[in-house]
Amino acid sequence: MASLVEQNGYYYAQFYESSRSPRRKKVPLKTKKKRPARRLLGRMEDRYATGEYDPWTDGRQHELFGWEPEPCRNLSTLGAAREAFLEDRSHLRPETIRTYEEVLRLFVGFHGKSASVRSLKASDIEAWISSTDDLADATKRKYVKHVGYLVRYLVEEGWMEEDITKEVDLPKAVEQPPRALTEKHQRKLIQAIQAHHQSGARDGRCNTYPELLLLVRLNPLMGLRANELIHLRWKDRASESGMTVDLEAKTAHITNTAEFTTKPGRGRTLPLPDRAVRLLEQASEHRLEGCPYVYHTGGEKLKYSALSHAFCRFRKAASLPDWVQIHSTRHAYATRLARAGTPINVISRFMGHSSTAVTEQYMHASPKQGHRHVNDAFGS
Repeated sequence: MASLVEQNGYYYAQFYESSRSPRRKKVPLKTKKKRPARRLLGRMEDRYATGEYDPWTDGRQHELFGWEPEPCRNLSTLGAAREAFLEDRSHLRPETIRTYEEVLRLFVGFHGKSASVRSLKASDIEAWISSTDDLADATKRKYVKHVGYLVRYLVEEGWMEEDITKEVDLPKAVEQPPRALTEKHQRKLIQAIQAHHQSGARDGRCNTYPELLLLVRLNPLMGLRANELIHLRWKDRASESGMTVDLEAKTAHITNTAEFTTKPGRGRTLPLPDRAVRLLEQASEHRLEGCPYVYHTGGEKLKYSALSHAFCRFRKAASLPDWVQIHSTRHAYATRLARAGTPINVISRFMGHSSTAVTEQYMHASPKQGHRHVNDAFGS
């Protein structure tokens, strides 16, 4: 008759009836706790069965189910709406929260905290996007996407009528294949890092060069995301689990931990090529006593910002293009697999993609393999 649905940390009662429109009707229970949500669902089902309640027309009737509504929040202004939205999304990943905070800070800053949300139009979002001429098209689409989350939140809360971001005129996305770190790029980066070390420079701005050197050599053989890199640990005990490298089994386990959640929300196990194992064995021989992290700074977990700044510095020293980033080492891994003719579902699993649709962007890298497959199927 009805089911309990969790979405964005909150619970909803979902009713289904094939003869109604829409067939499924979700009613917000306004709680993050499962036990009270189940009690509320039971009361709703009882009233629904006796004809006292119709979720398609009645919505939430607090007095009917025996609980008091939360105080009605005033979300009439952009400032208040932004604060309420961020509070309701506080359970999300810290990286996601930071993106929301930055984009909405710019949006609210442009229009003012006291601006009325009911008067917002698509043209207001376009004016905000157009106010900065040097924004890349991809950044414009990203900004509007994240403002759209706020707009849809206000629609759900009853403060706006519709999602106005659907009407925003944006440049169309042009599909670009991922740019991978090439072997030539890799050699130049390694040379730049080694030259810095040999010169004996100790300016305090780049104390992560050993970790960066290992990353440039190793990640094209593992394809880890940035946050996976900095949380990666050595597997010292059989009972230890989580984000670990197991040299004996020649595998890396990328899983959720108390301090880290993988991007797709589920873990994966990577088989390590022999070259990666050798690099890790060498790194393990020189690890600091008591330090559990593969990449670290002074025995402490490495900060991504320090790693990113160091990478940027050496990229410039190696005269490499700006698009070469740490993430390019991850692209190098998938591109190499694709060129070797690895099945797309295998690449998707190793990369930790949410679906093979994400992995398809790498298949451009293997035209020769594609020719081999069609010739095998249709004859040469």
